[in-house]
Amino acid sequence: MVSIATMCGVCGSDHVVTVLDLGSQAVSSHFTARPGETVIERQLRLAVCGHCGVVQLERPFPFRDLVPPFDWITYREPEGHLDAVVDRLAGLPGIEARSKIVGLSFKDRTTLDRLGRKGFQNTQLLDPYDDLGANYPNVNIESVPGLMTAETTRSLARRQRPADMIIARHVAEHAESFAAFFAALAQLVKPEGYLMLEVPECSSNLLRQDYTMIWEEHAYYFNARTIRHAVASAGFSVMAVDVHRYPFEDIAVVYGRKAGAAAIPLDQADVARDVGAARAFGAAFARWTARYDGLCGRLTSGGRKLAAYGAGHLTCAFLNFHELARHFAFVVDDTPQKQNLFLPKSGLRVAGRECLAAEHIVACLFGLGPETEDKIIPNNRHYLDSGGAFYSMLVDSPRTIRTLLSG
Repeated sequence: MVSIATMCGVCGSDHVVTVLDLGSQAVSSHFTARPGETVIERQLRLAVCGHCGVVQLERPFPFRDLVPPFDWITYREPEGHLDAVVDRLAGLPGIEARSKIVGLSFKDRTTLDRLGRKGFQNTQLLDPYDDLGANYPNVNIESVPGLMTAETTRSLARRQRPADMIIARHVAEHAESFAAFFAALAQLVKPEGYLMLEVPECSSNLLRQDYTMIWEEHAYYFNARTIRHAVASAGFSVMAVDVHRYPFEDIAVVYGRKAGAAAIPLDQADVARDVGAARAFGAAFARWTARYDGLCGRLTSGGRKLAAYGAGHLTCAFLNFHELARHFAFVVDDTPQKQNLFLPKSGLRVAGRECLAAEHIVACLFGLGPETEDKIIPNNRHYLDSGGAFYSMLVDSPRTIRTLLSG
């Protein structure tokens, strides 16, 4: 059902419309020790701004709700494009060996390392405790934009000189308010200083109607146009936006400069296309859910069971959003700390890969990036030799389960 939602976290407009209501959903990193244990759940609704076209959560989860209860949770992003990005950063006018370059989170460490190898030694990685004032354990990427308030960064700016360049990979999409996050971030950059911002580029996933794109930790789902407009609206001159193609999720890299540039005028035809894609994405959800449920029912006829591979947010999204958990016996994960825990909401047990053959699983669905699948399959020859099969929940995978759907 489509309904009027709240204010846009980018442009402040109240022309925000809900396009998909996924009901009450759990935080996917909150594994439990027993099935059915109570976890944090909040309403998860996807919306789009009719004024600027940004796809976003109607009400982002408060960042403190997203903090994982474990110290071993980590996140990895594709890095195949980073050498080219660093080459470009190193050649920016005015950037030299002594320039101060600051990364906002642990995700920026590998970029700073690359810059260091090029002779840039005045680099700094912000610490969520010492620099941003966190006072609770297990701080991860979900907390960085929430901790970066105007007051926090104003205090930090008084203690150290502003940066010549800020690196911010995969943090802006986590902000409850993009506008407030950028207002705080701007205080850390000197006038005419640079910004390298990296976010998921979600246009392909919207067009493919892959609902695992939605993650309670991501408040915003940008494309190349909307991130350009958002950064310009926040007071940075946008020099370029490069899109790097990857399986499942592309990446947009924005190169900006703190130059007080005027906002980029909105092209209403572009906005209408973005709004239309978001509405179509929401409208198709029920049809895909019915088709997935029917297929899982056919695969599990006669008492057979499915399993999933990868106990992360992609698997949680696929099983919980489409209400498919009843067809699955367990979820496999090769991370030892996850095994013998249970996925939030679905209550599925996390097991080792040996259970695939031992428990006669008819098919196992990958809930991992497609680039990882080929690395996992050789370690599971015993399962395949016993008659098992691998497919993928993700639409962009060559093993997508959609190949089993007719029509």
